[in-house]
Amino acid sequence: MNYLKYLLHNINKKLKLGCSLKAGRNFLGKICVHHQFGGKNFKKFNIDFFRRIEQYGYIYKIIIDYNRTAFIGGVIYENGLFSYIILAENIIIGDKIYSGILNLNNKIGYTNILRNVKLFSIINNMENNPFKGISLIRAAGSSALLTNLNNKIAILKLKSGYNIFLPLINLVNMGIVSNAHHKFNKLNKAGKSWSLGIKPTVRGVAMNPTDHPHGGGEGKKSPPKAQRSPWGWLTKGTKTVNIKKGKLKKLKK
Repeated sequence: MNYLKYLLHNINKKLKLGCSLKAGRNFLGKICVHHQFGGKNFKKFNIDFFRRIEQYGYIYKIIIDYNRTAFIGGVIYENGLFSYIILAENIIIGDKIYSGILNLNNKIGYTNILRNVKLFSIINNMENNPFKGISLIRAAGSSALLTNLNNKIAILKLKSGYNIFLPLINLVNMGIVSNAHHKFNKLNKAGKSWSLGIKPTVRGVAMNPTDHPHGGGEGKKSPPKAQRSPWGWLTKGTKTVNIKKGKLKKLKK
């Protein structure tokens, strides 16, 4: 037992990485996302986003990762491998999970390819491109619904109302992402948001005319009817997400 604790302790240390925070800057050091800075430097966990080893495993540890909203779990596989994964909802310590594409049992926490998933199943942690790793539906409480399958593609409905079209060999995880109550959390104080790397946001009406379209005027002047960003873009009532053709399509009401 002592040897197992020693082994798990060393493996947990090796699965942690140093985290270099970008603070909203690109590779040139130019600010691309405003109101961000370094914040508190948390350790980053090396998470397995591929999960194609065709093995059963058991959850031995559940961890709060400060770099993401969902919980992550430590897994011991039957062949002796250790890894961290993003947990699905209602999974506890000691539960059995499967990582691979050959299993036809669609239990919560198991992985599978879209070809083998039943219609109207709730899934998360999807691959956007085959064998590229999980990159979609990873936030706390998020999920997608499999609405249609044919010989070439699968159609999934996202919570935003869009349909996404994916190949049948993409890897998915069953269930809803854990920590669904994250949206009800309150920061309670400014120091909490400061540790998360969030800088204070100044109102546009409090700036000068050279700094913001809302700036200037005498006293507390209200913003114009068409509210804009510091660069003059319309900010309210307009789409801010660029939808790639062929990947996402809005549902027609």
